[in-house]
Amino acid sequence: MGFLHCALSEWPFLRVRLLRTRLGLWLVLLLGVVLRLDRTAVARDPLAAVQLVAGAGATLCVAYLAGARADRAALGLALLHPRFPGAVTVGRWLAATSGAAILVLAAAIHSGLGVAVAGVVTAATMSAWTLALAWWGGNVLVGAWLIWLALAGAASPETVLAHPHPGATRYAVAGALELLPALWRYRGLAVGEPGATAHAAVWIAIGLAGARARAARATPE
Repeated sequence: MGFLHCALSEWPFLRVRLLRTRLGLWLVLLLGVVLRLDRTAVARDPLAAVQLVAGAGATLCVAYLAGARADRAALGLALLHPRFPGAVTVGRWLAATSGAAILVLAAAIHSGLGVAVAGVVTAATMSAWTLALAWWGGNVLVGAWLIWLALAGAASPETVLAHPHPGATRYAVAGALELLPALWRYRGLAVGEPGATAHAAVWIAIGLAGARARAARATPE
């Protein structure tokens, strides 16, 4: 089975999970809640809303597509067929990214092309990184990452350290925000900032490499 055909064969998982699980409902609720909060905010920030939809939507898609114990157990069975671990990884990543991209386009419909592009790239980055988390640690890590995004993902390191006595915890949080995929950094994608683009590309590569390594370990001997 060719690499491309194998990757594309993973895509139907998205349609199945959208229609036969609560994934579709959770995505619709996420979109509605985020847009509602943005509309009622004192100072609206459409870019922040789109990015939160992208990051949280990608994380939810990965949770339903790859993070469950049954999905990780079935990974080895899928590779009993003549499939490439890399193709399975890319296919599942594209499926998760596509699910989140649908939300992004709906959220950014009145916000311009730059905001939509930033949202889609953010979704792709978060999908790759979260896929690695899901295949290595399951939905426990995915859930922890979703909480991290909701609580701290949009804050910048400078904001976290804007305290007279930051302390070790704030320095640790700021370091994580500086290093890991973060919504605050990917705001620059809307204006084509090279640093944000490079950071996203690096973490897509790291996420896919980590997920592929886990898929390769599941390959039956």
